[in-house]
Amino acid sequence: MRKIGDYYQYSGAVHIHTTESDGTKRIEDVISIGQDAKLDFMMFTDHMTLSNRENGHEGLYGKMLVVIGYEHNDEADEHHYLLFDSPKVYPTEMSASEYVAAGAKDNALGILAHPDEIRSHLDEFPPYPWRDWNAVGFNGVELWNQMSEWMEKLTKYNKLPMSLSPRKSMVGPTDRILKIWDEYNIKSKMAGIAGVDAHAFPVKVGQFTIEIFPYKVHFRCLRTHIILLEKMSDDFETAKKQLYDAISDCRVYISNTRWGNADNFEFYAKNDSEKVTIGGTLSNKDDAVLTAKIPSKTTIKLVQNGKYILETITAYLEYSDIQSGVYRIEAWKGKRGWIFSNHIRVS
Repeated sequence: MRKIGDYYQYSGAVHIHTTESDGTKRIEDVISIGQDAKLDFMMFTDHMTLSNRENGHEGLYGKMLVVIGYEHNDEADEHHYLLFDSPKVYPTEMSASEYVAAGAKDNALGILAHPDEIRSHLDEFPPYPWRDWNAVGFNGVELWNQMSEWMEKLTKYNKLPMSLSPRKSMVGPTDRILKIWDEYNIKSKMAGIAGVDAHAFPVKVGQFTIEIFPYKVHFRCLRTHIILLEKMSDDFETAKKQLYDAISDCRVYISNTRWGNADNFEFYAKNDSEKVTIGGTLSNKDDAVLTAKIPSKTTIKLVQNGKYILETITAYLEYSDIQSGVYRIEAWKGKRGWIFSNHIRVS
C-alpha cells in the first residue's frame, strides 16, 4: 500500500494465462512469481474457462489480490474480450456484441483485449483484432499489450535478438488506439489499461527454443496502476470490488517499469472548491489548475481532447489555461513511453 497525496495507489498485472489454457505454468506457480515481483494484484484470464476460479484460486495471498476472469473470443477467433466477475463462460456461438452485452447485463467488468493488432510478418502469429466498435457495454480497453507490440515488430530476421531481449521492443501504445480511446472518452468514460498477456511462450529460433517473456519478465515490464480513495480492504470481496470499481471509473494509469518505478506519479485537477484525481470530473473550469508530478525529470506531454497541447521536460507541471474537455498526461524517456494516465474531465 502506498498513500500518494490524498489517495492510495496499487499496481498489478492484467491479462495472465496459465496451463488451464495456453499458458505454460500452473496458476500456483504464477502467483508465486507475482509475489516475488511485489505485485499488488493479479488478474488472470485463461481462454474460455473459469476453471481456476472454480477450483478456488481467487483470494488474497498475503497482501496480493488475485482475481480470475476469462478471455472470450468469437468463432473467427477475433474480438478477444476480458471478462471479470461474470457468472459463467458465455456460449461460444455468441457474437462480440452479444457477449459484451451479456457481460454488462451481469455487471461483469469487460475490457477489449489487444484491439488494434495489425501484423502479417509471420503466419504462426496472426492478429486477433477488435472490429465491432458498435458493441455496447464494455468498460475498458487494452491500450498497451506486451505480446501484441512484440509480435507486431517480429520478423524472421530479428527473431533471435527480439527473443533474447523482448523488453527492448517496448515503445508505447499505438497512435491508432490512442486516437480511438481519446475520441471515445470525449463522449463517455472508457478505461485504458496495460495488458501483459503473459503466456511465457517457447519460440524456436534455428536449433534453439527460447522462452520469450517469462512470467517474471512480464511482471517487470507493463503495470496497470489503480487509485483508491481509501486503502485496499483485507476482505477479499471488498478488495475485489475496489479493484473493479477503480478500473470502471477510470482511476487508472499505466507504466513501463523498465524505465523506472512509477508508483509516485500523480495527476489531478483542482480549483478553489474541489480537487479530483484521474478518472474524476472537475465541475468548474474557473481558476482550475492541472498538476502532474512525475517520479523523475522526463518529457511530459499534455493531451486535451485527443490533441497534444504542451510538451516540456520536467518532473513537475502546473497548467492553468484550462478549457472544458478531457485531459491526460504522457511521460516519455527519450523515444520510449513510460507513463500514460487516464483522463480527467473538466466541465
